[in-house]
Amino acid sequence: MDQNIASQDSEEQLVRLLTSGDGARQIAYHMQGDFDDPQKLPIICLAGLQRNMEDFSAFAEKFSDFTKRDWPIIRIDLIGRGHARKERPYRAYSTLHDADDMAEFCRAKAIEEAIWFGQGHGGQVIMALAAQRPTLIAGAILCDAGPIINVRGLVRLRNNMAYLSKLRGKNAVRDLMRRMLRVDYPSLGDGLLDQIAARTHKTDAKSRLKPRFDMRLAHQLKELENDDVLQANWHLFDALANVPILLMRTQHTDLLRSEVFHMMCDRRPDAPNVEIIGEGTPALLERAEEMNALADFVLHTCKWHKKRG
Repeated sequence: MDQNIASQDSEEQLVRLLTSGDGARQIAYHMQGDFDDPQKLPIICLAGLQRNMEDFSAFAEKFSDFTKRDWPIIRIDLIGRGHARKERPYRAYSTLHDADDMAEFCRAKAIEEAIWFGQGHGGQVIMALAAQRPTLIAGAILCDAGPIINVRGLVRLRNNMAYLSKLRGKNAVRDLMRRMLRVDYPSLGDGLLDQIAARTHKTDAKSRLKPRFDMRLAHQLKELENDDVLQANWHLFDALANVPILLMRTQHTDLLRSEVFHMMCDRRPDAPNVEIIGEGTPALLERAEEMNALADFVLHTCKWHKKRG
């Protein structure tokens, strides 16, 4: 069942809620573009662990200019992020649950195949979905996502979220957010850093910082230490072996190590790969170099899909 809500993004566009499962789960989504052309596979965008659909706002706004077509694009807020409902208190957040939600979303929207675009955690969800429901995936774009997550990136993310939750005072919050974000975007000015910060956090009338995600996402990382080694899931990456993929990595990310990215490229020598210079997670997806690579990949995947069908 769909429910309309007012979007808080800069475009003031309509965001909807989709109720799935037993009715306690509601993801949020935004759809734009021409969904009537069978030659254009829809692109479904999934953001990082605590992030939301606004990370793909620039991509959604600019992408059709690079393909010269009104492309169908769906941006998703997974459970516990952005406009979506929080997970139930007794149930842990899970990549597998998110993948189940995406399968349910496709069923509800009669989407048989799509090109999936995931950053960070979003890429993990895509790989899990490929293992569960491979027919839903016509192609995949993985950015700062792979079969081995760098635990140091998760620890930094957890610590940042926890520290921000304790801050009070508008100036203190603003200055710390800028310092944190400048690690990933060293060349950006304060104004742009503030815009990125506003995607995941808001301040209330008392200058208290309010996250646009459930803090339980951070709490579930509390046992991690920098020297931990997380399980490698190459079988999930290999679940994408039969479809085109585009591999992307930002220069300053600490979620996907460079050596793991190169191993992914070696494992899929047919896959184009892009390093996004001067940025960290999430990629901003605003420059012509990245947008051209994305457009080329999507158009190629649609042609491949047509020949295969």
